Amino acid sequence: MSESRDSLLRVALIGSLALTPVVAPAALAEEGAKSIEEVVVVGSRRAGRTATDAPVPVDVVNGEDFENMGTSDMDDMLRNLIPSYNVQRFSISDAATITRPATLRGLPPDNTLVLVNGKRMHRSGVIAELGGSLAAGSQGPDVSVIPPVALDRVEVLRDGAAAQYGSDAIAGVINYVLKENREGLTMEAKWGETFEGDGDAWTFAGNAGLPLGDDGFASVSLQYKNADPTDRSLQRTDAQALFDTGNSQIENPAQVWGSPELDDDWAFFINAGIDLADNQELYGFGNYAQRAVTGGFFYRNPNDRSGVFTDGAYRSVIDLSDAAIAAGATGGYTSNCPALLSPGGTPTDQAVVDADRAALAALPSNCWVANNLYPGGYTPAFGGDVEDISGVLGLRGTLESGLGYDVSMGLGRNEVSFRIANTWNPSLGPASPTKFDLGKYVQTEQNYNADFTYPIAVDAFYSDLNVAFGAEYRVETFEIRQGEEASWVAGDYAFQGGPGPCPANCNYYSDGVTRMAGMTIGAHGFPGFGPSQVGEWDRGNYAIYTDLEADVTERWLVNVALRFEDFEDFGETTNWKIATRYNLTDTLSARASYSTGFRAPTPGQSNVTKVSTVTVDGVLQQRGQIPPTNPIAQYLGAEPLDAENATNFTLGFGWDITDDLTVTVDYYEINVKDRISQTGTIDITQEGPIPDCTFTFGLPDGDPNKNLSRCLEELGVPGASDLTSVSFYTNDFETTTKGIDLVATYSHEWGDAGITNFTAAWNWNQTEVDDAGSEVSRNRLSDLENYNPENRGIFTINHLVGDLRLMVRASFYDDWIEGSYSGDPAFVAGTTKYNTDCNFDNCYDGAWIFDAEASYTFNDTYTFIVGAQNFTDDFGPKDKDNTATGGLSNSSGSRYETGTPWGYDGGFYYFRIRAELD
Repeated sequence: MSESRDSLLRVALIGSLALTPVVAPAALAEEGAKSIEEVVVVGSRRAGRTATDAPVPVDVVNGEDFENMGTSDMDDMLRNLIPSYNVQRFSISDAATITRPATLRGLPPDNTLVLVNGKRMHRSGVIAELGGSLAAGSQGPDVSVIPPVALDRVEVLRDGAAAQYGSDAIAGVINYVLKENREGLTMEAKWGETFEGDGDAWTFAGNAGLPLGDDGFASVSLQYKNADPTDRSLQRTDAQALFDTGNSQIENPAQVWGSPELDDDWAFFINAGIDLADNQELYGFGNYAQRAVTGGFFYRNPNDRSGVFTDGAYRSVIDLSDAAIAAGATGGYTSNCPALLSPGGTPTDQAVVDADRAALAALPSNCWVANNLYPGGYTPAFGGDVEDISGVLGLRGTLESGLGYDVSMGLGRNEVSFRIANTWNPSLGPASPTKFDLGKYVQTEQNYNADFTYPIAVDAFYSDLNVAFGAEYRVETFEIRQGEEASWVAGDYAFQGGPGPCPANCNYYSDGVTRMAGMTIGAHGFPGFGPSQVGEWDRGNYAIYTDLEADVTERWLVNVALRFEDFEDFGETTNWKIATRYNLTDTLSARASYSTGFRAPTPGQSNVTKVSTVTVDGVLQQRGQIPPTNPIAQYLGAEPLDAENATNFTLGFGWDITDDLTVTVDYYEINVKDRISQTGTIDITQEGPIPDCTFTFGLPDGDPNKNLSRCLEELGVPGASDLTSVSFYTNDFETTTKGIDLVATYSHEWGDAGITNFTAAWNWNQTEVDDAGSEVSRNRLSDLENYNPENRGIFTINHLVGDLRLMVRASFYDDWIEGSYSGDPAFVAGTTKYNTDCNFDNCYDGAWIFDAEASYTFNDTYTFIVGAQNFTDDFGPKDKDNTATGGLSNSSGSRYETGTPWGYDGGFYYFRIRAELD
């Protein structure tokens, strides 16, 4: 099934490539580039609608705005241009390091619909289980695969639009519009590094416009990037203590906080169209992208990592003899190895260290100490290889009757292959590999659309009534593919590693077998996906919609939209929207909208299983993320995921104060019910009494084996006895987000001194949790309401005089709070009650961040650019969790707060050379 779908994807991409002609280089010199008016695609289905007269707020970011930056990362670019767009770089966040989750208006990444040329973009394969509370469990598109050189503009609809475009459009819509040039060649090379001297980044990009027939075009773009990692760490105190006692195997720093390494980041895009007749166009666009991202995890101390290097107060010592292996395979335990006390993670008594070394030296030859493999401990290097491919083919035009049509099909696929190195599978003992292929997440989407518009003359209206209607069919598929066997298998030593002989350290089970605690199973840090986790889940849905828009009078515009969708898994939803604009004067207008919306849970969220295999008292058990449809999750109260439902209200004004000064201000309020959340970890090894269980095992009260997992096993829930703790996704809370967007633009000519363009954008955004389920933690509540800065502002000055351009950008970030108060006496589970206290929570100050750039163009062709981002070299506040007074590292060695909204790498300078040829 997946092979046939991949074949269809290749056909779609090849079809779009087939629209590209093979031309001689001389054809690139054809004169004149096609000019593009600021006609927007999003917010209205009425042809010719511009951003300035739309009934809802739409920002248009031109391609030139992306050129005036040192970064080539699309997420960072949007953060620098749109104040309600927030994205951080989390160093140690599993898959969120590979594909960063971004938020718009304080809502999760998958609450923003992403389009390319007006067509839905497929999601990433990454489910961001980490990466901050605002994004926890989200699955949004990977916009980093879009090269800025391919863009004509980006349209940002700051309004709910699910009634127009379907699922996900709760916070708004971002539409990436590709270039349509049929001539011209642009090439650019860029190099930069941080003020600290690391993070070297190279980018090479180019775009070529090619003629296709008499009027057609093919715009081809290619980008290549490489970036070295950065390091903003201090040495961990436990690692330093080990070094001070003579352990020469300690790395410095033992654990790295910084930006990951980026290798072989290729991004290719093609956008093409050809006129088949005067009013008919065949179009296609597609992409292929790949990259390798490598980051790190937490340091594993060689003296106190339980299940790996120690078992309680004792070292993990494996008996390599055949007799010990045979005993472990049958659930028993035998060992001729002596019990060795561990000196602890940070030994301070040299005598203890010396005694430990003497005991290790006296071990029999059949006894292997687990940390022999990594005498200085280890920090796993986790990463992923991303492959993204898509293709869209369509036919659009207008019939003689005036009926406009656009019929298209699109296929997209994002594959993330996880890998880990500098680690091991402890249950395999000394034979374990030290690097593993962990398996894959694969997201594949099919979209089939038929859209129509028809103008109807209505005598009572000032304009024709634009009637838009259409249908859509979509199929989403999420796959988990198995990792290599060594990454998940339970090896020969899964039941070894205990501190001393049985039965002193063994638990007694009702079956009369004594078992010993053993070695951790699977690649340590991120176990590979085993046979019980792999699978393929898909979901189809269809939608029909209608959209009506007209100028009722010369000054009054009204838009109404209605959309019905039917999903295979959770059923039907109907959403509507009404938007209006009224020109109070020739220069002052008011606009408002009210809509309902929804976001459908993804097949990945509904079915992902990320389970770690562990040994507890010698028994193989599983713990981790399970689907809400799993029998164990349902016994614990889980239900199949339903859609998130929203209402969205916007009220705004636009004022053309002068020909050169324009101001818009918009208030919005978004209420989201049944938001999807990840539960906390639910321990199912808790002791009874538990209702409905007869405990036929005959265990007395107080026995540690009288627990929920055994109860569930008795009740006939399959696999229950193998689980110790679980979490799952649930529709668990409700929020209201309020905010104000303020945008002002001003242009002034200074005669021979040139022209200056001023832009000011400000966003105030506040989220309140109205209702919370019992599994929403106190710190999650605090983060939802306080983690993003409440105020953000971006102020840009661009001055042009002759061939010289100067740019200065100032970005303001307000204060923010990271919830970390686990003992809050005001918190009541299942409510929104908690106490924000900066004596316990981590409260951080905001800052002003400044960028500057200068460029000069020679002969209207070659442009040389020099610039600096964050030229005041602001690293952000120090991490209050991990930094003691005076700035000395303690537990994890992070020098700066890793969730700093503008990043913690400090300043970055860069040089660019760009050539634009006719």
